[in-house]
Amino acid sequence: MRFWPTILALLCALPTAGARAQSDYPTRPVTIVVPYTAGGGVDTVTRIIAPLLAKRLGQAVLIDNRPGVSGMVGSQLVARAKPDGYTLLAGNTTTNVSNLFVYKTLPYDPRKDFEPITMVDSGPCVLVVAADSRFNSVQDIIDELKAHPDALTYGTSGNGSFHHMSASLFQSMTHTKMRQIAYKGSPNVMTDLMGGRIDMAFEVIPVAEPLIKAGRLKALAVTSKHEMAALPGVRPVADLGIPGFEMVAWKGIFAPAGTPDPIAQKLGKDISEIVRMPEVRKRLEALGVNADGRHNADFGKVVQSDIAYWGPILHGAGVVPE
Repeated sequence: MRFWPTILALLCALPTAGARAQSDYPTRPVTIVVPYTAGGGVDTVTRIIAPLLAKRLGQAVLIDNRPGVSGMVGSQLVARAKPDGYTLLAGNTTTNVSNLFVYKTLPYDPRKDFEPITMVDSGPCVLVVAADSRFNSVQDIIDELKAHPDALTYGTSGNGSFHHMSASLFQSMTHTKMRQIAYKGSPNVMTDLMGGRIDMAFEVIPVAEPLIKAGRLKALAVTSKHEMAALPGVRPVADLGIPGFEMVAWKGIFAPAGTPDPIAQKLGKDISEIVRMPEVRKRLEALGVNADGRHNADFGKVVQSDIAYWGPILHGAGVVPE
């Protein structure tokens, strides 16, 4: 019997299977679910981060595009995934903030179902029209909408998307009305805009900038307070007849709620360091977004603050939950 205390002490000292799994993480590929189509803003930025994260983790980092319903399809998939660090979400202001106020019911709860990992970047939209559009300024569009309410169309990635939020604020502040045409993702919006099937779009700069430089789209204004380095000469909406107008959104990485803290902290630190690498900052700035890098609890505070902020803004812009 005198041996039992020693045996029990040894057993207690042994790491549990869960602790070993956390310390060994990762032992297999990690998947980042992008809840939008390939080629969109979230997808583009995630594909910059993924290979660098793979080098740090020593495992492949796979991209899984799951578009649909303002990012809800992919977000729900991650919310229900096993919280072990092997399935992550490339979310944004839409998936983790505005969807709360645009849909009466969500298949996930942005406030409870995710663990904030790292805020990757923040940036504005750019108001674009087709290269051969008759509109050459923000005022041209306002004048047309005043003369012919509801006559113009704009493309979005769905209700609650950054594109939709920007257009809703535009309509509210100009006391105008136009029709939303919703798509599964930004590439489809750009295709129809260039083809003349819609009149305009508030698009994220990483998607619109190459088409602007190629002469296939005209940039009328950016939704930030200041000009963006990626689009020199394109002035803010606030300077072009709508004082006080500003719309800036973020992208970030999330894990399912319940992910062990050592894994969440490791991912947060690793991705933050990647985002803050000079070469990554330059690539993000070239796309028209600003690198961030706040992680874990600090990123969580941003999400909580935005949820408190955007609810009244969207309500004031006339957005009604569907």
